[in-house]
Amino acid sequence: MEKTAAILMGVQGSGKSTFYAAFLADRFVRINLDTLKTRNRERLLMEECLADGRSFAVDNTNPTRADRERYIPKAREAGYRIIGYWVQTEQDICLQRNALREGKARVPDVAIYATSRKFEAPDYDEGFDELYIVSNDRTETEILFYKKRDTADRSMPESKDRNEL
Repeated sequence: MEKTAAILMGVQGSGKSTFYAAFLADRFVRINLDTLKTRNRERLLMEECLADGRSFAVDNTNPTRADRERYIPKAREAGYRIIGYWVQTEQDICLQRNALREGKARVPDVAIYATSRKFEAPDYDEGFDELYIVSNDRTETEILFYKKRDTADRSMPESKDRNEL
């Protein structure tokens, strides 16, 4: 399998972790700030993956270019393919899902509003090789191309099956 870094993006409650569990967990090491607790532990795990050539998925909100810059340049330098998954879910659904969470998993509603406001749409010029929208509103998850690369030599296929994600 090609070395791949998957960067998940989306507000709290959008379904990023559910998407990871359903589509990526069997092939990607999960890098998640909520479980690792500190940026230093996050950095160390990513460096370990890069050194060992293991594919990894960053399962954080990653709402801004600056947030995604923590991962993309280092992975690119190590020869990784970079895939972005923008998990889009209606805000009211994110709030409903969040309300069902318990303990530290539940964030204040204001955090969801704030992340939504500062979210910057991903773009290929950040270093992505492929970008997808994961539509995750109700009962079904749909994975769509966000947009195709403009350059002819990097055109993408029309659809992806689960093993190519």
